[in-house]
Amino acid sequence: MKQRGRSETVFLMVVLAIWLAVIVAIRHDDARKQAQALAGVDIGNRTQIIFWHAMGGPLGDVMNDLINRFNQSQDRYLVKGVGMGSYDTLDKKILASIVARSAPDLSQNYETLTKKLLKARKIVCLDDLLASESEDIKADIVPVLLRNNTYGGRLWSFPFNKSVPVLYYNKDLFRQAGLDPERPPRTLEELASYARHLTNHFRNEKGEPTVIGFGTGKGNVWMFLCRVLQFGGRLVDEVEKKAFFADPPARQALSFILDMVKEGIAIEGQGFDHQNDFKAQRVAMIENSIVSKVFMEGGIKFDFGVAPLPAGATHAVILSGTNINIFDNGDPEKIRGAWEFVKWFTSTEIGAEWSVRTTYLPVRMSSLQSRYFLEAQKRDPNLAPPYVQLEYASFEPRLNVWFEIRDLMADFLEEASIEKGPPEKYLVPMNAAVERILAHASD
Repeated sequence: MKQRGRSETVFLMVVLAIWLAVIVAIRHDDARKQAQALAGVDIGNRTQIIFWHAMGGPLGDVMNDLINRFNQSQDRYLVKGVGMGSYDTLDKKILASIVARSAPDLSQNYETLTKKLLKARKIVCLDDLLASESEDIKADIVPVLLRNNTYGGRLWSFPFNKSVPVLYYNKDLFRQAGLDPERPPRTLEELASYARHLTNHFRNEKGEPTVIGFGTGKGNVWMFLCRVLQFGGRLVDEVEKKAFFADPPARQALSFILDMVKEGIAIEGQGFDHQNDFKAQRVAMIENSIVSKVFMEGGIKFDFGVAPLPAGATHAVILSGTNINIFDNGDPEKIRGAWEFVKWFTSTEIGAEWSVRTTYLPVRMSSLQSRYFLEAQKRDPNLAPPYVQLEYASFEPRLNVWFEIRDLMADFLEEASIEKGPPEKYLVPMNAAVERILAHASD
């Protein structure tokens, strides 16, 4: 027993030493990144606002441009954007920074982390900041985004980079197959019919399809959840700790895509395979985030359209993306500076520009009516479909175990994609496993 106790003590000391080393490394890395972010910038007497985010590539370029413009627009605050590379890294660094008492002033966060930060009293309630504003900003926030950021009747985070899924379709292939390029499928039944027609039209002399009608991601939890709602189903009951993934709507949601794949009129790819197949014109239609438009359109050499997701028994889409938190680090001036940046970034005109340049949803209703936004839509009709879906958009459960549930679901859905067995073979055990996790959720 004594030997076992000594072993456990040694183990705990090793874990503690590793954890401390990780925190030191994180703080050193953060200091390096922050120094790089301020290189060549005249700080003067400004209050520095540290902003951690996960925007990269063309989205990060837009982010950096807007941060620079905010810094140039006034001389009281200086926002330092520090890119963390990925949301997973950002999440881990936020948690480590809380332990190390070196949290940023601002950060992108998913709802699950916001709830943890709220419980730990590490973030600022935005209602307290809104109370001093002459403008009724809250009344201008897109309703579903307002609900998504409200906890216990109070606003604890601010919507930032939210997206919805859409249908991309190749208008040139539609024309060649005799389909109306201005009339994409509006229902799931039509989606299957169009996919069948396109696949059968593009066959070589051996009868092999050279174009597949529809493509999606293998084990795609986001699209599966959207389809569950499209078939009139529910996801989970957070109070009763109950899941509904073994119910008929969920079975319909899974069988819909499995049946198309088995028929040979749809394919499921790993990661962004279906997006690459669409760009190469090997697939005529795909479902993907509206933000994919930014990454795809530069390499697309054909006429393509963007449409709302086809409806099942009803229209339904689920939001994706993060919100923004202001941390309470004990400095009222930093809190005020962080709030000034959030207000500026999500204002009517700047919010419209952020939306048009990245395709993320605007935060404010007034952005949808701004001149910048309306003129952009005239130039590019493909910008409109995401906003049509706002009236029936919803969001995923804000449970602190939701990412664990999502990972579990992805495993079951990928198994279904590989085996293509009856939906209940995967959904019944998946539902039971989800409910086991829910039973221990502390929300």
